[in-house]
Amino acid sequence: MHSRFSEKWLATLCGTLPGVHSAVFMVPKEAEELHLLARHPRELDQYQDFFAVVKYALKKRGEVCLARAHVVDGKALDYFAKPVFIRSRLVGVLAIKLDHLPANKHLAVFRALKLAIRWLGLAGFDQSDAEAFYNHVVGLLASCFEQGSYQQGLMRLVAELTSQFDCERVAFAELEGHHCRVLALSNSAGFDHRSNLVRKIGDVMDEAVEQDAAILYPDDDSRLIQRAHRELARKYGCGSIATIPLIDRRKVFGAVTLLASEDNPLDRQTLDLCQQSFALLAPYLALKREQERHILGKLVDSARAALAATFGVRYLQAKLLTFVVASMLLFVSVGHGQFRVTADAVLEGEVQRVVAAPISGYLLSSAVRAGDFIEQGQVMATLDDAELKLELTRLNGRLQKARREYRESQSARDLVSVRVIKAQIDQVNAEIALVRQQLGSLQLTAPFDGVVIEGDLSQRLGSPVERGDALFKIAPLEGYRIILKVDERLISHVRAGQPGMLTLTSLSRQNFPLLVKRITSVAAAEDGANIFRVEASLPRAPALLRPGMQGIGKIYTGEKRLIWIWTHEIVDWLRLWIWSWWP
Repeated sequence: MHSRFSEKWLATLCGTLPGVHSAVFMVPKEAEELHLLARHPRELDQYQDFFAVVKYALKKRGEVCLARAHVVDGKALDYFAKPVFIRSRLVGVLAIKLDHLPANKHLAVFRALKLAIRWLGLAGFDQSDAEAFYNHVVGLLASCFEQGSYQQGLMRLVAELTSQFDCERVAFAELEGHHCRVLALSNSAGFDHRSNLVRKIGDVMDEAVEQDAAILYPDDDSRLIQRAHRELARKYGCGSIATIPLIDRRKVFGAVTLLASEDNPLDRQTLDLCQQSFALLAPYLALKREQERHILGKLVDSARAALAATFGVRYLQAKLLTFVVASMLLFVSVGHGQFRVTADAVLEGEVQRVVAAPISGYLLSSAVRAGDFIEQGQVMATLDDAELKLELTRLNGRLQKARREYRESQSARDLVSVRVIKAQIDQVNAEIALVRQQLGSLQLTAPFDGVVIEGDLSQRLGSPVERGDALFKIAPLEGYRIILKVDERLISHVRAGQPGMLTLTSLSRQNFPLLVKRITSVAAAEDGANIFRVEASLPRAPALLRPGMQGIGKIYTGEKRLIWIWTHEIVDWLRLWIWSWWP
């Protein structure tokens, strides 16, 4: 690649970027050496600072940006570097030093570098062709941007194209909606958009834009549709027609059509040169048009672009996820739901009766155990009566002896002894009556019909029991209450009279309504947490319920916002934690 052409190419590129301080184009040599092929400005002598960023780009084999890497006269400068690949071959590294730019502008700089490298590849390596391409592009740029307005620039552009390629007419159009609208036509200071020629030229441009390709007519080797071009050539006697779509930021924004006579037809080389030229011109034409647009139009386009970015198909998965999350946040922020206090629940009978040991003794037999149904008067357990019978025998012996002594004292007329022995006889009779009563209570019977909820003495036969020991706990088969173990953090939301629902572990498919009756005022520690016992009734208790069943109870406390329902516990914990650490 020739140094002279490279310097002209580099100067053209730097002229299109604002705030360029200097630039170099280096070619790698053997032994990791770098050869300077072009520099901007031409009088640049100190370019050694570019070597580090160029080597970094070569090592990375990709784009490099070093922000605020150099400071000149108190002004921060950024380095941008990009390897130049032409036909998949590394030919050098392009490096530019610019005034510091915000991060959101870096992509635009790299886009400009990429476009410049594309021009370099289109220009080729032949010096004569490169000089012709450079002169042609610079001439078109100068003719366009010397004009005061965008419309005047377009008129100058079509005039220059007509002159350089010796065409009969050249038309420039912008894409509005789905159709091209002609804005400039050479050799015509003013024209009617409704004229047949202008309409046919618009059809020709639409044909090229719809196929997203440049069309040269006639071209027997082309597989593109050329119906509109053929119709235009037949109706107006054109020898050849070339149409090139204009692309900016991967979008078609217009087209240029060249109409030539049969004496000087357009060829494939001319079409390639036009494509290369407009690849350079198109971004600046689009920029010039954007600068002259009305502020309302810019606002509309910005809103349209924002809507397209938000609701378009790009990054669809991320957008859908964001939309779902935002919808859920909105729903939980404004939606209301029933706040329910959840607590472990135990089913108990409203009345519970304890069957205790009437005397101290030994367990002789046990007829029932926990879970058994009993009837009133049914024997539940029996205590051993051996000791009581021995005690009764001993007392009977004492009674007989006292009676004999009583009779002897009467015979001797010893009134004092008679009275003493009489008192002893009465005491022994009382003790005998007590023992007989105890013998009668050794059989423990059920006080009412119900179910045994505690007590299994089958493994304790023969063991001693003390008077008052609870041997069984009985509950009736009707009348239940629910004990809810409510955490102290939620007890403030519970009130007497609130409804709720109960689900038992053994009957998980059924829900039973409950009604809060009473809240204990004292907390108890259970399983590492402070809980309050809340008593609730079951208005309609089915027959299959049994005391001791466990499950989960939920108390309805009223309507709350969904976001509060799901976050109030962590918010309360954070508030308490912050308060504890606040000075």
